[in-house]
Amino acid sequence: MASVNDGIYRITLDGRQILTAAGGDNLVLLPERTSRQEWQVQRTDNETWVIRRGDSSQFLGFDGDPDTFERVRLFGQPREWRIIDGPRPGTFTIGVPNNELTLGLHPALIFPPLVALSPVFNEDNGWSFESVD
Repeated sequence: MASVNDGIYRITLDGRQILTAAGGDNLVLLPERTSRQEWQVQRTDNETWVIRRGDSSQFLGFDGDPDTFERVRLFGQPREWRIIDGPRPGTFTIGVPNNELTLGLHPALIFPPLVALSPVFNEDNGWSFESVD
C-alpha cells in the first residue's frame, strides 16, 4: 500500500494532465506546467486529507453535499478528502469521505477540462503526486 505524506505536490491525472488553479475559483487540467499547480496536502486527525493551493488560503472543495458531476473548485474553507490506493501501482484515488464519488473530470467537452466529482470509471488511471522541491 502506497501512501502520501504531508507536503507540497504537483497532482496529475494519468500522468499527463496537471491539476491547475485557473482564474477565480476554477480548477482545470492542463498538459503544460504553470506556476498555479502546487498543492499542499496535509493529513487531518480524522485520517482524511486537506488539499490547499500552495501559495494561498484556498482549498480544494465543492458546494454543499456531494453530487455527481458537481464541479470541484477553490474555496476559503477546507474540505476533507480521502486518499487511497488507485487503480494502478503508484497512483491514488482522491474521493469524498464516506461516499463513492471521486475527483475526476466534468463531462463538458471543453478545453481545458473542468474538474468535478465523478463515479469511478473503468478507464480511471488514478492520480499521481509529484513532490515539489
